[in-house]
Amino acid sequence: MGLYGPLGVGEIARPPKGMDPMKALSRALCSAVAIALFATPVTAGEFSRLTPEVLAVQKTKDAIVTIKVMFRGNYGTTKPVFGSGVIIDDRGYAITNAHVVGNNTSATVILWDGTELVGTVHALDTTNDLAILKLPTGRAYKELRLSPSSDLMHAERVIAVGNPFGYLRTTTTGSISGLDREVSMDGNKMKGLVQIDAPINPGNSGGPVLNINGELIGIVVAVREGANGIAFAIPSDNVARVLTKHLSARQVAAVEHGLNVQSKVVRPDGEDRVQVVVKQAEGAAAKAGLKSDDVILKVAGKTVGNSFDLERAMWGVAGGQTVEASVLRDGQIKQVLFTPAKSAPTFATAAGR
Repeated sequence: MGLYGPLGVGEIARPPKGMDPMKALSRALCSAVAIALFATPVTAGEFSRLTPEVLAVQKTKDAIVTIKVMFRGNYGTTKPVFGSGVIIDDRGYAITNAHVVGNNTSATVILWDGTELVGTVHALDTTNDLAILKLPTGRAYKELRLSPSSDLMHAERVIAVGNPFGYLRTTTTGSISGLDREVSMDGNKMKGLVQIDAPINPGNSGGPVLNINGELIGIVVAVREGANGIAFAIPSDNVARVLTKHLSARQVAAVEHGLNVQSKVVRPDGEDRVQVVVKQAEGAAAKAGLKSDDVILKVAGKTVGNSFDLERAMWGVAGGQTVEASVLRDGQIKQVLFTPAKSAPTFATAAGR
């Protein structure tokens, strides 16, 4: 049947005589929409509840933790204060805000399943308001890898997970409102922050900001007092630099690889959208033939997606042990063997401690 009446095979639908063609077209479009909406009854459960936001949280939740510390109040009393954090390596390293742990040397870390552990403060970087915690060994942890923040977009959807006012494992959603923001906190001027409008409250500090794919793009750090929907996160590229400094191969494994690298985003999506490019090769790396503009793909069997990945790929390597690096050079993948040098561990001084 045509929209204007019965049609035979091969007939062309035309408006009835005397009807304005535009009015006829409008009526036809309305009829088509009605057919599309009501031809098939809508039944309960037709639309999936597994939205991208739900999937992102399900994918990452086991790497998101609650941080609980005891702060001393007036008259010698103590009270628990909650913050949030993220496990950034499956060997038991987590990151949160420096202002969450304060002057404490340890904190209670609560996993998503409710398991409570004691984490020791490995490094405190008050300039960037970040603290690294070491969790107990002897168990496998879920980790949340860093995604680049250099290509974040205005209006990009985000998810924040934390413990506002002690309400554990709270998720909120919003979007990126601004980039490269500057905020002063306790006399410390923080630059390059990501502004988001996802609801953030005390207790969210140190928790993750995820993109719609469940990738870590920032760490919650502050809210604008007296305003609604204005919160700030430390971008993941800054987090990666802090981790690279305080958890370098030299500090953790006492080895020196000689590579100075930078991350470069080459496409908007996909696991290989970031390239880790050699800026300078010295020492063991230069001796093995690694050179500037090489793209590091893997080291010691570990995928390298940022400078921190390079450092932690070397944690299990002993000085004098030969490892294989997979690199992209002039459009071809090459395997390079190199032997990191032994080095005395030099733990970075924890700023402000």
